[in-house]
Amino acid sequence: MKTSVKFILNGTPVEIDFLLEKQLYPHMTVMDYLRGHAHLTGTKEGCGIGDCGACTVCLAERDVLGNTIISSVNGCLIMLGMLENKHLITIEGVAKNGKLHPVQQSMVEKRGAQCGFCSPGMVMSAYAHYLNDKPFTRPSIESSLSGNLCRCTGYESIMQALLEVEKYERTEEILELPDNSKEELFIEKDGCIYIKPIDLKSLLKYKRWYPQYTLVSGASDLSVKYKSEHPEMVSLIDISDIEELKGVSIDKHSLTIGANTSIESANESLSVYYPQVSEYLSSFASLQIRNKASMAGSVAGASPVGDIMPLLLALRAKIVLTSDKSSRTIESRDFNTSYRKHIMEDDEIIEKFIFRLPSDKQKLFCSKQSKRKDMDISSMTFCISLTIDNGIIGNVSTGFGGMAAVPCASGKIEEFLTGRSFTEDTFIMAKPLVRQEFSTISDIRGSAEYRLMVAENLLIKCFNDLK
Repeated sequence: MKTSVKFILNGTPVEIDFLLEKQLYPHMTVMDYLRGHAHLTGTKEGCGIGDCGACTVCLAERDVLGNTIISSVNGCLIMLGMLENKHLITIEGVAKNGKLHPVQQSMVEKRGAQCGFCSPGMVMSAYAHYLNDKPFTRPSIESSLSGNLCRCTGYESIMQALLEVEKYERTEEILELPDNSKEELFIEKDGCIYIKPIDLKSLLKYKRWYPQYTLVSGASDLSVKYKSEHPEMVSLIDISDIEELKGVSIDKHSLTIGANTSIESANESLSVYYPQVSEYLSSFASLQIRNKASMAGSVAGASPVGDIMPLLLALRAKIVLTSDKSSRTIESRDFNTSYRKHIMEDDEIIEKFIFRLPSDKQKLFCSKQSKRKDMDISSMTFCISLTIDNGIIGNVSTGFGGMAAVPCASGKIEEFLTGRSFTEDTFIMAKPLVRQEFSTISDIRGSAEYRLMVAENLLIKCFNDLK
């Protein structure tokens, strides 16, 4: 058991012992560490809650197979303790030997910046794009920059600059990683405790000992909470590197996704079998957040407008809950009990999600409604799975978000559609059931009437998209 983390920062090995470094804490954000202590001020602080991308950095780490994966992440969200065994690259580490990287060179030549405040984050997102050997096309660039906001409206010059990257000869860049430490991190400092177990067995032990401690994986929700609340005491169990919770496996009938799998990785796996999932989950926050936010983190937050749970409901996914004493498998429909509440016991964690593989006749429709395409909380979501056999609807399963205190299915709609002809008239006749099933509320993201009207209209859109 140790009190220090080792990582590489722009090619230089770093070790931080939190008991010796009086001003450093494992739960502080990487952005605060970079700007306030490492004196790398190229990483800018804009919103501080993952909404602007000015603080974007690049992170290289090992996946469960030992391969190096590279991703863009928000420095204002990930925590310093999460850098163990990783390589962090900031804007200061992109140029080599005084020579600009092709991404930087293109930005200079095409004047892809105005005030320059957001430019470092833009460059880091494009740099991760480059390192992952992705083509610089307009759609792919838009995806990689989905979490970067330019306040000076310089998007077209930025786009033109990044499209020009293709004219440069690609060079391979090897990012070194530290030796993979297998030692637990346990830090008690100033009334705060930060624990980083090395495996599932260790995690379950700590969860039983400290059931009141918050589990953190991607920190995309928790860091926002701490930014606004400034708690005096923070005690966390960091599960971000537990490999048993990240695996994806497939058998003859099902796809199993580990609870700690990132939204982006889950999207890649699910989209192979359910192509409609790709567009739906690609509207989840931004690429930087999807690279770190976990499936379990979204579900355990029990938000009534969560994007993941409506999808689980429509696909009738099962959730495996585990403690150090036992394990149980529940239907996703049984997970949420009331507003922001769920069925888990204090010593339980979400271990994995199990999805049935689709039949040839199965269809899936998913839709997220929000005020903007990227980086926005849903006003409401609607997912529905059904089969069409000789023109007859069967096996209907729905999931709604933002329509009640919890994400939920509509039994009335499922029952009504089952056994009826797959025609537009059938879905038109189902519209009144929305108002019979749901009694939603108005809030900053949309009025009750808006939500009800959109849910009704999505039934018709569902038919038109699936026909």
